Amino acid sequence: MRRSLLLIPALILALQIFIHAPAGRGEDPAPADDTQEETKKLNELIEKSVDWYDVAVDPSFRNPLVPKPVLRWRNVQRKQDGEAMMVIWCHHGRPEAMASIYPWLGNLHHEFGSLARTSRILARDRGSVVWDPNTAGVEFHDLPDGPEPAESPVARLRQMKSIAERFSATMTGWKGDNSDREELRLLPRALYRYELKDALGPYPDLHDGALFAFVLGTDPEVVLVIEAIRRGDEKVWQYAFARATSGGLEARLDGKKVWVGEKFPANRNHTSPQITLGRPIPQ
Repeated sequence: MRRSLLLIPALILALQIFIHAPAGRGEDPAPADDTQEETKKLNELIEKSVDWYDVAVDPSFRNPLVPKPVLRWRNVQRKQDGEAMMVIWCHHGRPEAMASIYPWLGNLHHEFGSLARTSRILARDRGSVVWDPNTAGVEFHDLPDGPEPAESPVARLRQMKSIAERFSATMTGWKGDNSDREELRLLPRALYRYELKDALGPYPDLHDGALFAFVLGTDPEVVLVIEAIRRGDEKVWQYAFARATSGGLEARLDGKKVWVGEKFPANRNHTSPQITLGRPIPQ
């Protein structure tokens, strides 16, 4: 009991110090509120930025393509702020261009990639053409040992999912020794299934198609394009890859390497199939 009584003054003093001490950084809700508000504003800006650029297949831009968000994602490993987005632009149901929209170092970037079988794609920023690739965006290859495309749209979607699962992808990163190499994960659902009801005019040989993504976390790094095309009296499956990063990439089919995306592509040239455009984020 004596020992307990001796402890009472010390406990009272400690309580007084605690009550009058200034609140610590972790106890002050203001910074958290400020961060949430900044993130909200950034996400709103990302949503609005979908319409920043006009994308078209016609140099006159009389009929610009309509942007379609297909994926919202975060990359915690790279300390990304806000909720980034992947957007595609379709011409009569077939995707011709894509862009990852994300904040980085004070700018909001649109990382464009062409999905066109020809060089026919353009982008315009406030009246000026800023992207005009002079080559096709993707290179298609026949799928070996593939099934004949089914007659039913539902069955063809099952076929495309099964085909996508035959592929794997690796991000070889940015370092010269590939020490930042990481295996990517195939998203189980297609990013986009082609809408083909109006496609037979501009794409008479196209029978079906879909986009699939290989991701790091939920961040798409490479897009797999699968299409069924008519070739004379037969129909065949074809595939192609489109990069969604400046890091190195590899893709394999049934374990065999079939595609390589080199590190640091020329993505500042307006005639390249890939280009990164940025605007400062308002403070």
